[in-house]
Amino acid sequence: MKIERTNGSGTAARTLARAGASALGIGVVAALALTGCAQSDVGGSEVAGSTNTTSPSAEESDVTSPSPSASDGAEDGKLPEAAEMEIVAGAKGRGLPPGLEGSTESTAGVAWAPEPGLLYVVTNGSSSCPTFAEPEATIGSGGKEAGVAAADGVLTVTFVPADNGICTMDFVPTTTVVEAPAESDTGRAVPVQLGDKGKVELEPRDADGEPGPVAWLDS
Repeated sequence: MKIERTNGSGTAARTLARAGASALGIGVVAALALTGCAQSDVGGSEVAGSTNTTSPSAEESDVTSPSPSASDGAEDGKLPEAAEMEIVAGAKGRGLPPGLEGSTESTAGVAWAPEPGLLYVVTNGSSSCPTFAEPEATIGSGGKEAGVAAADGVLTVTFVPADNGICTMDFVPTTTVVEAPAESDTGRAVPVQLGDKGKVELEPRDADGEPGPVAWLDS
């Protein structure tokens, strides 16, 4: 009987031992699984962190890609002073060039520029809506220009059509440099038709290298 109890106890002990080992194995497996999850979470955080590091924030984007400056192009459309503009055909300036006398009554006038073959065409009017002359004049075409006959011997200046807009009510001069045909710059007086504004008699320069007197339209 003792032997049987001893054997039974041994069997029970072995059974309990096996059960304990199994429980221990399950615990180890569970612990390893938890460790793997923790590592996965850590790895995921690292990947996310890496993504955040390589993707620029909005502030960084603003720094590396600045918006255009508000001052870019702020001087566009502003005329230089006529005293500082180049004396070349098509040049435009605000005010009068050196040596020219202005008028507070006439709307347009013309004078020889200091350079041979070039005219100063001056218009008085709104500073916000200035009137410019075309860069080239014609003479003796015998045709029609702006509805005005360009008869033989008459130097004809045409004007650029004015833009529509709100204009200030001031009265200031604007000067355009216009190229005249060589045969018109002869040192003698020449009639000049200023678009559809009227005709003037243009007097020659008093001396080479100086502007001539301004021939103003009658007001």
